[in-house]
This record gives sequence, C-alpha cells and structure tokens, in this order.
Amino acid sequence: MTPEQIFTLIAALIAEPDPEAFSTLKAGGADPAYPVTIAPCARPTAPTEIDGKTVICGTVEVPFDHRAPEGPKINIAFNLYKAHSLTPAADPVIYLHGGPGSGTVRNVAKTISYFEHLRGRRDVIAIDERGVDSSAPEMDCYSSLGAQLGPVIDSRIKGIDVPNLEKEFVKSCLDELEAKGIDYSLINTEQNAMDVPSVMLALGYDSYNIYGVSYGTKLTMEILRQNPPGIRSAVIDGNAPPWLPLYSMFWQSHSAPIQLSLAPCERDPVCAAAYPDIVARTFEVFEKLGANPIDGPNGEIGVNALLEVIDDRVNVTGKYNAATPYIPLMVTQLEKGDTTLMDQLRSGALPPKPASSSAEAARAAAQAAKLSEAEMAQVEAMLSAAAHMKIAEETVARAAALLEGDLDEDARSADLAGIFDDRLAAAIRAIPDPSARLAVGRDYLDLRFKEPSAPLLIKLIETHMDPDSAADLSGLARQLSPTEVARVFALIREDNEGTVKDVEGDLQLYLYACQEDYADGWNSSEKFAALMKEEGSWGPLMQEALVEMVAPFDTNCPLFEKHPRENWTTVGSSDRPVLSMNGELDTQTAGVWGELAVQNYSNAQVVLVPESGHGTIRYSQCAKDITAAFIEDPEAELDTSCIRNLRLPVMLPDGTMHPLPY
Repeated sequence: MTPEQIFTLIAALIAEPDPEAFSTLKAGGADPAYPVTIAPCARPTAPTEIDGKTVICGTVEVPFDHRAPEGPKINIAFNLYKAHSLTPAADPVIYLHGGPGSGTVRNVAKTISYFEHLRGRRDVIAIDERGVDSSAPEMDCYSSLGAQLGPVIDSRIKGIDVPNLEKEFVKSCLDELEAKGIDYSLINTEQNAMDVPSVMLALGYDSYNIYGVSYGTKLTMEILRQNPPGIRSAVIDGNAPPWLPLYSMFWQSHSAPIQLSLAPCERDPVCAAAYPDIVARTFEVFEKLGANPIDGPNGEIGVNALLEVIDDRVNVTGKYNAATPYIPLMVTQLEKGDTTLMDQLRSGALPPKPASSSAEAARAAAQAAKLSEAEMAQVEAMLSAAAHMKIAEETVARAAALLEGDLDEDARSADLAGIFDDRLAAAIRAIPDPSARLAVGRDYLDLRFKEPSAPLLIKLIETHMDPDSAADLSGLARQLSPTEVARVFALIREDNEGTVKDVEGDLQLYLYACQEDYADGWNSSEKFAALMKEEGSWGPLMQEALVEMVAPFDTNCPLFEKHPRENWTTVGSSDRPVLSMNGELDTQTAGVWGELAVQNYSNAQVVLVPESGHGTIRYSQCAKDITAAFIEDPEAELDTSCIRNLRLPVMLPDGTMHPLPY
C-alpha cells in the first residue's frame, strides 16, 4: 500500500459512518416483499474492505416455499461489495457458490479476491445459498452431534473405524430437522433459483449478471430455465448440468484431464512419434500398477501415487503444479518399471521451482548480467528497500485489522472473552475421564441454543470441573460484562459450527443430491459402473476402484424421500448470453461437460482453458480477462487468443522440451 492509501484507510476506519451509504438497505431494502436486515460483516474485513463503506452484509428474508409466499420464511445471507468506480454499471454480478455447502459470506476477503477483476465497474454480491452455513443456522444438528460424541471421539481421536457413523448421524439429523418442523424437501435447486431474483430485487437491482461455479452452474442453469426478468448474462465456470447423470459420471472427472491434456501430444507429429498412443497407454499404466505396484526408492508406486501426480496438478484452492510436460515420459518409464520421473514429481524436484522469492530472482538476474560491484550494491540497496516495504505492508494489514476490531463495539471485549473461551476449552480437554469429557462436551454444545448469560457459563463450569478449575473459571466468568458474555457465546457457536462441520460431512450436499439427483434412478452406482465400462477408458481394476466414489450416496440417499421435479433432467435451453468456462485439468467437473451444458443454448460461447482446474479464474489471468470482457459486452465475440499461451511443452525422451500446438 502507498502512504496515501494508508492515510485513506485510517481516515475511512475512524470516520463517522455516512448516513447515506447503503441507506436503502439500512432502511429495509428496495422491495418490502423481501425485507433486508443489515448485520456486521464477518471479521476481519480490513485492510481490503471496510464494513459499511466498501462492503455491507446482512440477510434477505424470502419465503421458505416461494409457492406459498405467506408461509414460513428463510433468511439468505449476503455480502455486497461496492464497485471501485464512482459511476458503476447498473448491473452487478452475483456469485453462486459450489457444493452445495461451504458458503462464502463468512470469508469476506477471500470471496471478493476471486472477483476483483469484475469489481472495477460493477458491484459484486455473494450469498450463502439456502440450507448452507449462514443461510441455515437453524438447521445445525447439535442434538444429533451431542448424541454421537462418543463414536466421534473414538473415530477421530482414537483412530477406531466407525463405518456407520455418517449414516447414523445423517439419519438422526434428518429426524432432528423434522422435529423442529423444518421441511427440508424445500432445500432444493428449484427454490434456491427463486431466491436469487428475490435477493436482487431486495438489494435494488433490476438487471444483473450471474457467475456460477460448480453447483453454482447447476443453479444458474435452473435460473435460466425459470427465466425471471433481469438476467443480463451468465458465466458458468466448472459445469455441472442437471441433464447429465453427474453422480454416475464422476469417473469422467478423472479421465477427462488425462485425455484433454495429452491429446495435443497425439496431434503433434514429433510428440506422437516419441509417445505413440500416449492417452491409451496412460490408462493402461493404471491397470498395470493396480495389479503389480513398483517398488521405488521412496516406497511403493501404485495406483494412488499415479493418480496423485496426475490429479494434483490442480486442486480446488487454486494451487497449481505444472507437471503436464513430464507425464508422457513418466508413463513410458513406468511401463518399464522405472520410477525416476515419478519420484522427482512426487518429491517436488520437478517441475523446476522458480526462485523462492522475487528478490532472489532479481538478484540472480543481476548476477547473470555480470554487473559491476558498484552496480550490484545498488541492486542490493533496492532489494533491501523492497523487503522493508513488504514488511511495512504486512504490518499495516495487521494493524488495520486490530484497529477495526478496537473500533467495532461488538469486538472491543474480544480479548477477555477470548481468554475465557481458551481457558474453558483447555479445562475441558484436561478432564482425564472420557465419560466426563463427553458429558461436558454435550452441555457445551447445548449452549449454542441458549441466550447468553454468565450464570449458564458458571453452571457448566461448576457442574463438570474440579473445585480448583471451577473456582478459577467461575471467577473469570463473573468478571465478564454482558458484551463479553455475548462474545463468549459467539465463540462457542463458532466452536460448535466447526465441530459440526467435521462430523456432518456432506449433509448439505446430500440434502440436494439425494432428493433431486438420486430420484427415479437418475444416478446410481450401477449406472456409474455401466457408463464407465461403456466409455472404455478405464480398465477393470480402476473401474472397480472408482465406483467407490459414489458409495456414500448409496449409503445415505435411501434415508431421504425423493422429490423428482418435472423437466429436471431435460436438456435446458436459453437465449440469454452465456459463457461456458471449463478447465482441462478439472477433477471435480470434467472439462468436456462445458459443451454439453450449453448444447441447446442459442447464445452461448464455450472456452476450455489449458492447465486450469475447477473454477478457471482461480488459475489464470487469461480466464479472468475473458470473463471480464464477456460481462462487459455479453453479445460480442470473445477474443480467447490468450489461452494459446497456456499450452505447455512436452519433455521428449532426450530431455529437451518440445512446444505443442493448442
């Protein structure tokens, strides 16, 4: 940050709130049918954002069943990030996350980091979809978790295998939701799609653009099917069209990266001569290693090791490993029992790492240029100044977050509250008797549903702790102000939520998948096996191994009543401008699904991005530039020439690198 930016940040943090900023939202929103309630954003937001100035957070109340608008309601949590422009475009971008599950609104800075390239001209809105995280706090199954704490401890701490734990938890949780009167059949994509235009109306937008990733693409396609007014354009990135039996096709998310990334070698005469039929041979090596693993210097090389090298070129966090150039030669070596390249890739020796820092790269370049001693001294002075600037910027970031907390009335007592919560957690862990720890754990979880009060904390302490620990903790509890007590309960809720996430697993995913995608036999392990065998890439051993991907659905989906919807599996159509993006290396949604997603869309463009994974904008500035250009002018023909520069060369048997065509 420049000094001027720091001065501006300080002024913004300490300035009185602008009564006109977000005034419509603070007054209840733009549409009385969908009331808006403003709430503090998840902390910290500084230094990238300032709550109430650059970002505002809250909830929009929508019908739990949009076909019965006078009935029960559900709150959809949102973050609204203001555009950087003083004269922004009137049509914002709403981000629809994947999963379903793992919402976005609690990750204020991380969420917007993916969409800064769109924010120069437009507001960006992020929501937690219904039934997910902040848009479903009443759906947490803490009673079910409390009843299962014993098996959980055995499974997670003692390492004892409890194979039915997830099934028993899901069953108990569904019973708990029914006891609360929650009709979880309404946690579905159809209702989810009706939430989106309602939220946009509440926030005051008549026209908007959609950016869906993973499940968010499926949700976007349902919105396009419903065709509400206001949709200007849509980007679907990492496609999961509901008209494909995706849970019976997830084997393709592991075969497509092999086929798509090695196909350029087969199209190139030099590479094809060096590695004939390399795609088929790669699949055959999996079978060979499955039947006869190879002993390497660092342990056995089997199917899992090979899948790790090939699949882990990308991961869902945006991490990227440029291993593609070495795969043909690695496969050739493995065919002969040679693990040299495999070992180098697994150890991190390949691909070559860039200099560990920009400073080292600059220093190496200067030394290579054979600068004089005096000139090198100037280089070192510049690098030293750069290092100090980096340290200063990190210090600004930490200080801004602390200042924000100090100025935030709700967070002023965080230190004492945090100390108490830490000591309470330590005291629980220190209880030697497992059954006693289990008992206090259950009562601790139950505080999630209580009104914050110091007497409840003291009762918990005096009921379960030894006299010395109880006296210490009770004394500290009596010192807590009402604000500090509320903060402690907030921390307890956060602890509970983290624990629940560990045990719930994919419950939020099951709510959608089991009720929708596993209805009428649309997905099943039998269909998975049949489609994989019919496609023919994977051999028998891998077919048997990969079918286990859907085993949890076979176990848990029978617990749900099915709610098939008319036209759910019928290929959708739309005349809205749509950009379909997929990464060649995507191991969650196969790159070949991008074309299938828009097969009946009359106004769609398709881009397949080399060396990119799930959610292409996480991996490539090229992908960001393409999506930004599309949203700026959805009707224009896109310039996608930058993707040609993403194609990596291939290492030939003599160790030289050979360029490949796009």
